[in-house]
Amino acid sequence: MFGKGHFILLMINLVITLVLFLASDEQSLLTLINSFFYVAFFYFVAALLLFVIKGRVLDGITRSFRRFGKMMSKGLLDFEENGDPSQWVNRSFLRYLQFQAAVLIGLMLILLAIFYLI
Repeated sequence: MFGKGHFILLMINLVITLVLFLASDEQSLLTLINSFFYVAFFYFVAALLLFVIKGRVLDGITRSFRRFGKMMSKGLLDFEENGDPSQWVNRSFLRYLQFQAAVLIGLMLILLAIFYLI
């Protein structure tokens, strides 16, 4: 289901999290949880933004802005050449980001459970 690239990027993300953890002033479980949050938040927001774009929410708005721009330029410029924003998003890249976000958030939640149980 998920290829070797997913796990290589996951290991890179874990190294980035470890670097953030070790670069902090205080090394504690809470700092590790915060480091996971910083990395996971980036993936979550990026995946959420691409999910909204892929869901064709912005296609109508983009189409109307292009029509308005074409009308204002009196047909001199062609704004239709780029396609709809939903066509720009690659579905496999979106799944890639969702996988990274889900794993990092899952690890963060496990660490939060350990933090509150101790």
